[in-house]
Amino acid sequence: MRYQIALAFVLFAYATSAQSVLDVEVVLSDPDAEGTLRLALCPNESAFDADKGSTLHTVKAGGGPVRFRIADLVPGVYAIKIFHDVNNNGELDTNWLGIPTEPYGFSNDAMGTFGPPAFKDASFVVGEGRSTIRIKMRG
Repeated sequence: MRYQIALAFVLFAYATSAQSVLDVEVVLSDPDAEGTLRLALCPNESAFDADKGSTLHTVKAGGGPVRFRIADLVPGVYAIKIFHDVNNNGELDTNWLGIPTEPYGFSNDAMGTFGPPAFKDASFVVGEGRSTIRIKMRG
């Protein structure tokens, strides 16, 4: 009987801690450009607006679509912002007006007016199991 109770507890704990996998395919604006793609996975609006609380991921760019696989996610609502750090200086370069001079993108290919889009426009749902999104870079 103890064995059955212990087994039931383990199965319940496993079922309630279901993790998800998110596959992100990024279509580069210049497939031949080298550098690094820097992706911020934002779990809420405040993380999307301020970067604090986001999970950062990087991958080398070049040669067609670039793929990220983000595992062990808790199902929920997320948004992504990403930029192509062509010169590998660790930051999104901008001109004197603050307009990005390196390619960038957002989940849902969301666009903002005079700045980044709102979280609600870029957000998407990650369910249990595997989810896939595609982002087309601009710039």
